[in-house]
Amino acid sequence: MKVEVATPTMASYLESFQNSAGIDLFIGRWNADYDDPDDFTYGLFHSHVGIYRAYISSTEGDQILEEARTESRPAVRASLYRKYESFLQESGMVLSLFHDVDYRLANSKVLGLTLRGSAPYVNYAEIGKLESVAKATDALRAGGGTIEVPITGTLHRLDPSLASTVEDAEVLPSIFETLTRDVGGARIVPWLATDFRSEQGGKSYRFRLRDDLRFHDGRKLTARDVRYSFERLLLNPDSTARFFYSPIRGAKALLNAEASDLAGFRIQSADEFTIELDEPVSFFPALISYHAAAIVPEGSDKFGGSWQEGCVGTGPFRVVKFEPGVRVELERNKTYWRSGYPKVERLNFSFGVAPADSLSQFRAGRFSLVSDLLPADAEALRREPEFASGYHEIPRLITYYVAFNSHHGPLKDKRLRQILAQSIDVATMVRQTLGRLAVPAQGLIPPGLLGHDSTYAPRMPLTSESAAEKPGAEIELTAVLNPVFFGEYAALSREISRSFHEHKVAIRPVNKTIDEWLEAVAAIGEGSVDVVLGRWAADYPDADTFANILATKEGLLGRLCGSTEVDRLIARGRSETSPAARHAIYRQIEEIITRDRLLVPLFHEQTYRFTRPEVEGLSLSYGVITVDYASLRIGS
Repeated sequence: MKVEVATPTMASYLESFQNSAGIDLFIGRWNADYDDPDDFTYGLFHSHVGIYRAYISSTEGDQILEEARTESRPAVRASLYRKYESFLQESGMVLSLFHDVDYRLANSKVLGLTLRGSAPYVNYAEIGKLESVAKATDALRAGGGTIEVPITGTLHRLDPSLASTVEDAEVLPSIFETLTRDVGGARIVPWLATDFRSEQGGKSYRFRLRDDLRFHDGRKLTARDVRYSFERLLLNPDSTARFFYSPIRGAKALLNAEASDLAGFRIQSADEFTIELDEPVSFFPALISYHAAAIVPEGSDKFGGSWQEGCVGTGPFRVVKFEPGVRVELERNKTYWRSGYPKVERLNFSFGVAPADSLSQFRAGRFSLVSDLLPADAEALRREPEFASGYHEIPRLITYYVAFNSHHGPLKDKRLRQILAQSIDVATMVRQTLGRLAVPAQGLIPPGLLGHDSTYAPRMPLTSESAAEKPGAEIELTAVLNPVFFGEYAALSREISRSFHEHKVAIRPVNKTIDEWLEAVAAIGEGSVDVVLGRWAADYPDADTFANILATKEGLLGRLCGSTEVDRLIARGRSETSPAARHAIYRQIEEIITRDRLLVPLFHEQTYRFTRPEVEGLSLSYGVITVDYASLRIGS
């Protein structure tokens, strides 16, 4: 048989992923995006979403993979994946060749080198040399095992039911915890619950609590605390997250202030309870991993400046002092249920720290970790020998976007929205201004979740009619910008403004701070804002959290560019249990976004952290909780 190589370059090889025309044999490799067999099966070969679906697709195989993806019992999942392996062998579609053996060569002076099977592959933060053993700075030694973390944004309250920002996600999980937890790679595990199981076809979930759980003030956690926490969340009119839990039976009555007791919460014993739903929600365990659903003691109504003042959770750290918008100081929870955690005595967060100040104080030893630097500064720091080995990066479930007010003002005109959307060359702008810190977005939903399609090309050429509709006179649009577009991502916002200006459209920001951002977004329904440059980070690892921002009633952008058409699809996506059907629903939402030019997805963030040489134990997670601060420690 004659064999001809049809893809001699990397570019042609990558193009062949989607275009198999004229190709008979594909020889390739796959590196895991997340630590689960789903990534090597469903993600590659499913006929609707698989990377290699242009080569291999099978209804029979799809059925096995969909069943495995929704199965929660490890032994049953293992048997399903063995069944799929057998199916591939018998069909003759795939011949597995080999698995790489990763290796490094280190000279005799290198100490502590360890390799791992998944990222990060090398424990660079723990490696030392005989001739220059890393020493902790005087500042960190004086702290006696203290981790200091700067945060660009601000945090004004420690009530978990009010959680809504990236800053909340960074801080609150160290204080408050949930029944389940996202441990990365869209994997949900029991957390405060020792186990849970689905009943009645997904309309009911039974939970059992761990028997060693105590709050920071010494009280034992029981099912009554869980019920109180959910009822408090649903009854809190200031919570933006409470609508997520409307599928719980009786929740709508609490949301409408028609009841105070949650009918669908049934207590079987002090440590066992059942949550009943009106309709099945396949991702309910992920939904309750959101830190807004954290468990607090029954009767909690005030979250003051310390744990003695009511700021009580079950987390690895408890609050010693909280200065809203300035700083929060945490100390080790000595009765924490995870034996051996946390590994440091104190954890402190400083808020409102400018990128330049974060960098200078990190170099000086004042801060233990640093992120959110200006892109050029981050790249320069990566080249400094002292800090290069302490660099960690990982994709993040977050999308940055430009959203248009399709209901009020000049952008009610779809043609104008189309002109502005087409003026933004997303790929070029993102690569030139942000470099390796960002991945240009092809949709609102980031990679790794149902609804994302890496082959989708959202850009549509301007028709001659649309191109001719450029404004005759300059139009001024009011814009609200997330403060990151004034700071580390200012170069990108300037490029967007410049592209609009070429079409005689000027942008006038109406905010500067995060508080002004929140206030302006809350007033969107009044028609006072034309454009929003913002970001959305996953509350829980499911596509629903991204689609839901367009919900007209409770979504962040619902009053700006939501619609009843999208509302119906969001509702269908929440109740559907088939992964393939859910994927199709979220693809429909993405197509509506493109069709009506509701928003322009910009990029997904490649989140990163730099650590001081003396900081050990950092491992970033591809999930909602990027850093598990309880695992960090200070080396000697």
